[in-house]
Amino acid sequence: MSRQSGRMLAAIAAGLALISSVANADTMSDCISGKNGDQRIEDCGEIIAAQELAPVIRADAYRARGEAYAERAAHKEAIADFTQAINLRPKDGQAYYGRAQSLLATQQAIAAVADLTEAIKYLGNTPGLFLARGYAQLVKGAPDEAIADFSVAIRLDPKSASALNNRGLAYRKKGDLDNAIADYTAAIALNPVYALAFNNRGYVYETKGNKRAAASDFRRALALDPSLIGAKKGLERIGESGIAGVESAKLVAQGKELAQKNCAWCHAVGKTGASPNPRAPAWRDLHRKHPIQALRDPLTRGIGRPHDEMPQFKLSDDEVDTIVAYINSLGP
Repeated sequence: MSRQSGRMLAAIAAGLALISSVANADTMSDCISGKNGDQRIEDCGEIIAAQELAPVIRADAYRARGEAYAERAAHKEAIADFTQAINLRPKDGQAYYGRAQSLLATQQAIAAVADLTEAIKYLGNTPGLFLARGYAQLVKGAPDEAIADFSVAIRLDPKSASALNNRGLAYRKKGDLDNAIADYTAAIALNPVYALAFNNRGYVYETKGNKRAAASDFRRALALDPSLIGAKKGLERIGESGIAGVESAKLVAQGKELAQKNCAWCHAVGKTGASPNPRAPAWRDLHRKHPIQALRDPLTRGIGRPHDEMPQFKLSDDEVDTIVAYINSLGP
């Protein structure tokens, strides 16, 4: 073979290697961030099958495919992939966290606690990890350990209404009803439309025999989230289910009146129709952008600080709550 032919073959080989590298990079990108779940699983599979790739790259692909499987509740497959990711990269905190979520979903709370402990070791002390491990401890039936984890989450993030609500659940499971009420009340102070916290506090008031307080909380929970069957049953148990329906309807009607008076010229505030201002979102779609329990903050900011041509007007906290109840009534 001539020297020139050798150089040509080397150039071709280098070109093929470059093409392969670019193709793998594109496939890896699709594996990690592709929007279609089936395609992500397929692309990750291609990376995993490429034995010539570095173990850390294949570990990323295993973890990404595990996340895609978990999104479709294929938890057995997800656990297997997260395990492979950990085998290839033993300090992958995200893989431990992902596997813990799938373990919890398959009622393997003890193993989930162990994985979340590893995740904390490698990812650091973040409130979300302690919140997750506290929940796993609660599922495992260890309320004291759950309280300890939720307390750390609260110390790291004092504004975490979820951590306070969950610690309230742990106190309730332990039988410490007064501390449970204190935590639910603190959660509600942080998020005044936290329907679950009202619901959970209602259970505790009912247990303590305070039917009036329990009924008030159950009614407020239902006004914010009519899907809370537990609150409906709680009101039935204490003989006030009819009152709840009347009060819920009253809140929704008040919210609708405020919406039509102040917002309908710009937003679509009903179950159908387009917004008069094309840039203004339809209220029936707001739940897609904001969790219903977190709607109060953006609504308060939006009303208090005019956007585009929106005029500024002042609503009380109770009026904002009626608007939240009305928006919730627009959902499917």
